[in-house]
Amino acid sequence: MKYLFVINPISGYNAPAESLIQAIDQVGAEAKLDYSIVFTQHPGHAKDIVRDAVADGGEWRVYACGGDGTLNEVVNGAAGYDNVEIAHYPRGTGNDFIKCFPGRDFTDVRALVTGEPIEIDCIDLGGGRHAINICSVGIDANVAVDVKRYKWAIKLGSKMPYNLALLINVIKGIWRYYTVEVDGESLPGDYTILCACCGQVYGGGFHACPDANPTDGKLEFLLIKKVSRFTVAKVVGTYAAGGYKKLPQYIRRITGKIIRIQSDTPVNVNYDGETFKSNDVTMKLSPHKIKFILP
Repeated sequence: MKYLFVINPISGYNAPAESLIQAIDQVGAEAKLDYSIVFTQHPGHAKDIVRDAVADGGEWRVYACGGDGTLNEVVNGAAGYDNVEIAHYPRGTGNDFIKCFPGRDFTDVRALVTGEPIEIDCIDLGGGRHAINICSVGIDANVAVDVKRYKWAIKLGSKMPYNLALLINVIKGIWRYYTVEVDGESLPGDYTILCACCGQVYGGGFHACPDANPTDGKLEFLLIKKVSRFTVAKVVGTYAAGGYKKLPQYIRRITGKIIRIQSDTPVNVNYDGETFKSNDVTMKLSPHKIKFILP
């Protein structure tokens, strides 16, 4: 087994990596690991690092040392390869996916090295894009794009970049019409958010679907209907707190395998915090599992 630690040096707003490197070197020496440490240099680099490494056919355990974005890149680099296991050492500001596994210390390098893999589900969005947490279309995806513009506001509070991005998008427009199909059922209409969930939490703490289980071989779809500017604060607040069941008049949950979303013009699509634009996106349960390490 080879061990690859992929460190994003700018995760967590440039959080120092010295203590992490010391822990890796100490555990590596004690356990006599065949390990290497690589720093990412640009967006998408982690995917390339992992793909180039695991293509040799050997057994690999890859550690995504960063936030959910770094984890997503590592997942996409490993997707389709059966010879790789993935672990997450959280260095980001959200670290949302691992909130599916409360009580486990993902910052314990030794525990991550000795931990055993479980098989988790993966969402395939086509075009070589994969996700293991939550994918979405709607106001939340728009906020995910715009929040990066307001990173400077972190000085005013950890939630301020998100709050500013949400305010701007409420002003621009909360809902739009989509042609939606879930497992063959046609559900066109005006929607505020459309989600496909393997995990439970996204957006730095939104407990979208507390019932989602990343190991059960199913996806949870949340269809949030059109809401007005006067009700959006209540609906989004309850939704963020994990209370979608309290809003049956606005939110429908469907357990299934595939959702197709179409719109007349390209819209933002969020997948584990990364984004792209499309007017026709399919999110489906991948037949391939991801081997994920629990400490």
